[in-house]
Amino acid sequence: MRPERLWWWSTRLHRKRLTPLARVLKAANFFLFHAVLPYECEIHPDVTLWHRGLGTVIHPNTRIGRRVSIGHGVTITAGSQEPGSQLAVHLGDDVVVGTGALVRPKRGHALHVGDGAQIGAHAVVVRDVPPGGVMVPPVASLREPRD
Repeated sequence: MRPERLWWWSTRLHRKRLTPLARVLKAANFFLFHAVLPYECEIHPDVTLWHRGLGTVIHPNTRIGRRVSIGHGVTITAGSQEPGSQLAVHLGDDVVVGTGALVRPKRGHALHVGDGAQIGAHAVVVRDVPPGGVMVPPVASLREPRD
């Protein structure tokens, strides 16, 4: 069983008000794959988690579009949303989020990643990404250390 399927089934169970069963699947995902994949998210069954989502953490107020690929060690936060607030992060269709990326909206704001956007490995995203946009980490962090 892949973590994406467990995650998708947990979201379906939660929507049918079978939250205790959804919690069991969320716990199974955590213990088997070390991923925090909340059942409150809105996802599609065709989401892909690289390396079985190892170390991936997703905030419950996240909506993930179709055919989205998420690398391992990715963190999607809510930017300190108020309790009961609406959507924090929306990833459009065909988005790729590279390994170790951090997606963190500003406090009290939603963050939208447009369809077909690419977020590079270890990039930090704090503002909206347009459709087809590319976000990469700062060049200085990619340079070889000087002697």
